[in-house]
Amino acid sequence: MRPWFFAASVALAALAASAAPMTVRIAPTTIPAGTMEKTISIDVHSVRGKLIDPHHEITLEMDVEAERSPQVFYEVWLSAPKGKRCNAGNIVLYGAGIRSETHGEFHPAHVRLIVSDAIRHALKSASARTLEITFHAKGAEGAPPAKSAEALVITNARLVVGE
Repeated sequence: MRPWFFAASVALAALAASAAPMTVRIAPTTIPAGTMEKTISIDVHSVRGKLIDPHHEITLEMDVEAERSPQVFYEVWLSAPKGKRCNAGNIVLYGAGIRSETHGEFHPAHVRLIVSDAIRHALKSASARTLEITFHAKGAEGAPPAKSAEALVITNARLVVGE
């Protein structure tokens, strides 16, 4: 192999690796049927600098599924422990992600929420080392407090920090 070709290949590989988004994996979780709210905690201390950098877009991505319709939607809130919550979006299943409504091969619903501002607000305290994600079940407007009729399974969840 020619030295100049090898050097160019190494440089391109390094450039591609540096451009790849950073991912923070989140453990799979299940929100049991009848649950109104569930909070999971993520240690973000080692990536905090990237998360609060205003030059990076951050998304919360996850695959969600239920056996039957949970008959609720879920508000997704982000916060530091004991901090003020910021709304990051909603998870709504209508057909997609519901196993009993599958026609053909089943695929979980893929949810992608842009959470850059909510994470920066949650981590604005210099001591914040943990990020909490809260899933809050909601029913139709004006309805009494909602409880899910079916468990919601969340897999392949991650924070993706892009450039």
